[in-house]
This record gives sequence, C-alpha cells and structure tokens, in this order.
Amino acid sequence: MEGPHKADPATYSMLRRHALESRLPRIPPRAIQSVLMDFHVDHGTVTVVASADGSASLYLSSGGGFLGGSQRFPAIRDAALHAVALATALQCHFVTTENSALPPLGDVTFYVTTGLGIRIAVASQARLRAAADPLAGLGGAMQKIVTEYRLCFPKQPPASARPPEESSRESSAS
Repeated sequence: MEGPHKADPATYSMLRRHALESRLPRIPPRAIQSVLMDFHVDHGTVTVVASADGSASLYLSSGGGFLGGSQRFPAIRDAALHAVALATALQCHFVTTENSALPPLGDVTFYVTTGLGIRIAVASQARLRAAADPLAGLGGAMQKIVTEYRLCFPKQPPASARPPEESSRESSAS
C-alpha cells in the first residue's frame, strides 16, 4: 500500500506556465482570457488564476493547489468572473511583457493574458493593503477566490495561500 501522495514543487511551475500560455477558444483577441496574481507567503509563492470562462485555481509553490472548484461551486466561479471584469477595466495599468517572473519580496505581480499576448502590472503589498494602489480592487477580487476556496473546502484549507496582511485589505474592501 502506498503512502499519501507528496506534492511535487515542479507541478507549480508547470501549472503556472500553462495558465500563462493557454488561450480560450472563441474569445476576441484583445479580450482578457485569464488573470494571474502572484504573491509571496511565509514558505513560498501562491498564484491565483481567474479565467473568462469562470474557472479559478490556486497554485502553491510547494506543489499543492486547488483546481476545478468553480465547476462545483458558483461562488468560486462568480469570484473568477468578477476578477476578470475588474482586470478588463484596469487594462490601462498593464504593459506588454515577454517576462513572467515571480515578483520580488514585498510585491504582487498581476498578469493578464489575451489572444495577443501577456501583459503585466506590479504593485507593492503595502500599497495594496492600504488600498493606495489602483490595483487594490483587483487584488481583493483575486483574494476573494482564495476565500471562496477556503469556504468551499474547509477540511483542506490552502493554509499558505493567504499572507497575513491580505486579511485587513479584504475586510476593508467589503
């Protein structure tokens, strides 16, 4: 009998790359297809993904994560669609990039994918927390996906998926 499956950290890079490179069918080329938010936590990095089809995922650099919750839980799907809508309204804050590096400590990186490529915006965690950055609402919307996964999967919470400072921003964004 095999023991429990151990998460493979290489899975994180593969899933993140797939989210950045995949394109949804029948979406206009300039429309946002996916939004990614990368941020650091105590023991690694978290990537939150929201797509225009309502799918939402969490990838943990430890190799763990959550996928497919939006198929079963409308709250996760609604949170993903809301994040994509907000990102669409904030496109002027994003610039085209060929680089998809993780953010430096203290920063949060947002990526949006379209049929034309990848765009990036970076904000400091401190400015997002203080709601002093134009991307604060998008950060809150992406954090809502984490919250919904926690609520829908209470026995398997993505414990490392939420930096402590994000709690105060989410409650002030409500």
